[in-house]
Amino acid sequence: MARKARISAAMLALMKTSDHHAWTLEAIQAELAGRGAPADFSSIFRAAERLLSEGAIIKVLLDDGRSRFELVAAHHDHLHCTACDTLVPVPCVIEGTTSAALEAETGVAISRHHIVFSGLCADCRADETSDRGRQ
Repeated sequence: MARKARISAAMLALMKTSDHHAWTLEAIQAELAGRGAPADFSSIFRAAERLLSEGAIIKVLLDDGRSRFELVAAHHDHLHCTACDTLVPVPCVIEGTTSAALEAETGVAISRHHIVFSGLCADCRADETSDRGRQ
């Protein structure tokens, strides 16, 4: 049991101290191994499920079928970069008044939402722009 708690603690520490925003299980496993805390994939998976159930992290599902995990934080949406596969946090586009208007128009009650845009992150967009300038 102590090993599972150690892996969960290492995952949380990794997510808190890294500039990386949302993690695949494979990326978590590789980064933990690189930091001297190796763990098998099933242990990483179980630790992620435990952290999800405890409300410490959330799961972001993308069309590619791979889940990303991130720390629970103030609500935001995401941009999935189609060039480098990064998940970038972006400000929420449906604020309270917008969601209230949507609820009034459709008759639904929105309890939460998650929007994922597809496009290029700032770095890939800059690379694309500089590549066009060289041609």
